[in-house]
Amino acid sequence: MMRYILLICLLVVFSSESMGFQTNLEAIDTLLNNSENVEEKVSKPTLEGSIKRAQDYTILLGKLSVKLGNELDTLTILEDLPIAERLIEVVEGRLENRDQGINIRYLSELDNLLNNIRSQVAVSERRITARTEELISVRTGLDSMRQDGLMKLNLKDPDILPEYQTALAQLRNRISRADSILNAQRVLTAGYQTRVSNMMIRVTEISSALDNERRRAERALLSRDINFLWQPKSYESASNLSEVFMDSLRLNEVILKRYLKSHLGVIVLIFIVFVVVAIWVRNMVLKIKAEKEFAKIIIDRAHYIPKYPVLSVVVMILPFVPFFFTNPTISFTTLLLWIDVVVVTLLLWSGFPKGLFQTWLGFVFIFFVYTVSNLYRDVNYSERWYLLVLSVAGIFLAFRILKFKRNNPEMLPYLITILVKLFIGLQSFSILANIFGRFNLSKLLGVAAALSFSQAIGLYLFVQIVMEIIYLQIEVRKTNENDFTSYIDFHGIQTRVKRTLYGFVSLIWIYYFLDNLSLLDLFMDEGFSFLATERNLFNTKFTYGNILVFFVIVYVASILANNIAYFATIKDQQQGSLREKRLGSSILLIRLGVLAAGFILAIGASGIGFDKIAIVLGALTLGISFGLQTIVNNLVSGVILAFEKPIQIGDAIEVGGRSGTVKDVGIRSSKIQSYDGSEIIIPNGDLLSQHLINWTLSDKRRRVELLIGVSYRSDVDLVTSLIKKRLERDDIMKAPEPRVYLQNFADSAIEFRVLFWVENFDIWVILRDEVMRGIFSDFNTNGVEIPFPQRDLNIKNFPWLKGESIKSIPEVREESEPQDNSDIQGNEA
Repeated sequence: MMRYILLICLLVVFSSESMGFQTNLEAIDTLLNNSENVEEKVSKPTLEGSIKRAQDYTILLGKLSVKLGNELDTLTILEDLPIAERLIEVVEGRLENRDQGINIRYLSELDNLLNNIRSQVAVSERRITARTEELISVRTGLDSMRQDGLMKLNLKDPDILPEYQTALAQLRNRISRADSILNAQRVLTAGYQTRVSNMMIRVTEISSALDNERRRAERALLSRDINFLWQPKSYESASNLSEVFMDSLRLNEVILKRYLKSHLGVIVLIFIVFVVVAIWVRNMVLKIKAEKEFAKIIIDRAHYIPKYPVLSVVVMILPFVPFFFTNPTISFTTLLLWIDVVVVTLLLWSGFPKGLFQTWLGFVFIFFVYTVSNLYRDVNYSERWYLLVLSVAGIFLAFRILKFKRNNPEMLPYLITILVKLFIGLQSFSILANIFGRFNLSKLLGVAAALSFSQAIGLYLFVQIVMEIIYLQIEVRKTNENDFTSYIDFHGIQTRVKRTLYGFVSLIWIYYFLDNLSLLDLFMDEGFSFLATERNLFNTKFTYGNILVFFVIVYVASILANNIAYFATIKDQQQGSLREKRLGSSILLIRLGVLAAGFILAIGASGIGFDKIAIVLGALTLGISFGLQTIVNNLVSGVILAFEKPIQIGDAIEVGGRSGTVKDVGIRSSKIQSYDGSEIIIPNGDLLSQHLINWTLSDKRRRVELLIGVSYRSDVDLVTSLIKKRLERDDIMKAPEPRVYLQNFADSAIEFRVLFWVENFDIWVILRDEVMRGIFSDFNTNGVEIPFPQRDLNIKNFPWLKGESIKSIPEVREESEPQDNSDIQGNEA
């Protein structure tokens, strides 16, 4: 095509003087000007313009041909659609068969299957839609070229150059071939689009039917579906349980393979995370064994990680795996539970006593039977008797655990007692439901009890393993004194971390528990409906969801603020001798910053609006003016303390007659650890309004003062030399120089004043004790007397005492004793 265009251009350049060629140009221009296109009539294109337009159309046609070459990926669609169609037919046939009821758990499985089919069909639908839009753009381009006046020229006109006629003919042929390919692609795409649309309609209809079936099954859950236990059987016993098991096994195998294939990327990602964590844990244990002096003692404190690092990582990761998958099927969650229970059993093998481990093995057997029964797609009443036996056996094993707990209260945590009692309660209700003909309810309760108890044990081991990892990581990092983890006291944070972890895993367990009872969807739907319903109060619209989001974010922010302050405080306490390296009262600013950020984020996330918060703050300001002045004063004082930093955590202070070490600088008050062990809570306002003595504000030096008295018979120079000799110690500062002054001539002693400085405030009491003991010992050795208080008593002679002798003490006592009884009675007579 380009060859013909260049030929036409050369002819125009080199033959412009030819009259014949001039006639041809005029003929071509006349034909172009007579085109039906109004726009071209107005623009009156020349031959050169037509050649340029033909060149543009050739380039555009090449691009459209590339789009037509990108055919629809029919191989993937043909691979996925038939499987999805067969599964849809299976579900439709099962719903149409009313001879036997469907397990209520299996209805959820079918719903998950439909959701997966819908997701897969949606992928094909998006591909088809994208291809349709691409074909539409090609059709638009071809139509625009065909409607151009250039394509309506009469190529048989002898006045048009032959080369130009050939080029236009080839362009028209290429457009015609592209149009044929386009039509074929449109027919193919339309066929697949119709097929996919029909599947989406069928999936929607089946999903509605499943919802109706589930609601019917939920309503019938409390109603009697078989005979009472003491009545004759109301169901046929001809159904073969093994056939039901094999049919369910085959169907669950298909569903599981399909589900794993559709989530292969997530599985690979989780496997990579597992490998990385396992390698990290194993290297941590090896590093402790290779580098730590007391490696055996450190390793012995951990029960699971050193012996079973890989299995421990499995227990640590498995509880979170279902949350990475959309609509996990029962077969998939059952597979994860089997792996979890097997790994937990291996971990408990060496740690549990023999009798308790045998009891756990009994639970494992019951768990496996219940999980297999949970995979059945149909309701089979032949399970009634063995489910009843399983419930009784489970209660027996549960009471054995309670007995072991009473005899060995330290071996099992208190949470195990709560879980065992919950298991007994659920199994008891399961037995009652079975006896009174509520088979589906009985099976649901028994399955929920077994699964929930096993999941709780796995989550409990998850907490223990995480605590061991924290402990071992701290021991590993203690080699570097500048590392933050070296400041962490594991035993001090153990309770705090455990409380947080137990709260976290409790939420996960509640989620699993509701799912095991088939109440998760109902709970979520009702909960979201309750939280999302708009309500009015005083012409203000709000939802409980907004309020919940607000308080949750504020609560999380407060937890973060408190934990950050806690760990920073630990670091400051360990850095007590280096005041410039401590965060001190700046921790308060960090807490206020986190709380403020959380508060602002809570307002934005909840949708409450800052205008409404301004109303609340206005009301709060009014309250401050009436009765909250003290609280606000303490709050503002706390901020001032944080900026001015007159006190830091670890400082030794005196305020209001109280002395101690600053332990915490809070938002409203500060905490002081007194030297007698008590904790004093002082409002921040008092720290600013009262006289505050900080012994460690600039440095930790302290002057020690001693007052020592000796008798008047002592050699003053000797006393001075003995005291100065005792002050020649390395822990007593040489500058300022220790001083010994003769202070005072007291009533009974000559008093010396001793002054010296110590570098560290923390040792001044101990150092004063040692110095005074040494001085006392030197005084005794050198005969220096420390006198008792002396008083001179002057007795004056009074006139009425003249001539009377002073009686001795025995005479005074003899006269003061009472007379005998006879003398007393005679006197009375």
